[in-house]
Amino acid sequence: MASYLLYIQSRTLFGRYPGDRLMEKRNFTRVNFTVWASIKYDDHLFFGDIDNVSLQGLFFKTDQEVPLNIAVGVTVYYSSNSSIFLNAHVIRREHTGVGMQINNIDANSFVSLRNIVALHCNDQDLVMRETYRMAGCIH
Repeated sequence: MASYLLYIQSRTLFGRYPGDRLMEKRNFTRVNFTVWASIKYDDHLFFGDIDNVSLQGLFFKTDQEVPLNIAVGVTVYYSSNSSIFLNAHVIRREHTGVGMQINNIDANSFVSLRNIVALHCNDQDLVMRETYRMAGCIH
C-alpha cells in the first residue's frame, strides 16, 4: 500500500510516471512575481528577472543558453536586505528564459518563498497543502 501511495504522489507531482519530471503537471499555485535573481552553474553566473514562482519552481527570464537538466544555484533578491537561496534543475527552455524545478531549499528561504506565494494567492488552504507536499525539499 505504501509503494502505491508513493507512486500516486510521484505521478501527481511530476507527470505520468514516477521520475518523469519533464512531464510536470504544474499542480502548484503559480503566481506572477517579477524580481531580480541570479543563476549559477559550472563557471557561469548571470542575472535576470524571475517572471513567476510556485513552491515547486520558477521561471527565469534570460537570453542565455542554459542546458536542460542541469543543476543550478538560484539566488532571488526579493528585497534590499533579503534573498532566497535554492537549488533547482532546468526542466524547460524557451526563447524568453528557462523553467526550473526546485530540488533543495533551506528552511528560511522556503518560508520566504511560501510567504510570497501566499501573499499573491487567495486560497491559503491550498498554499498550506502545497507546503506539506514540498516538505521533502526543505533542508
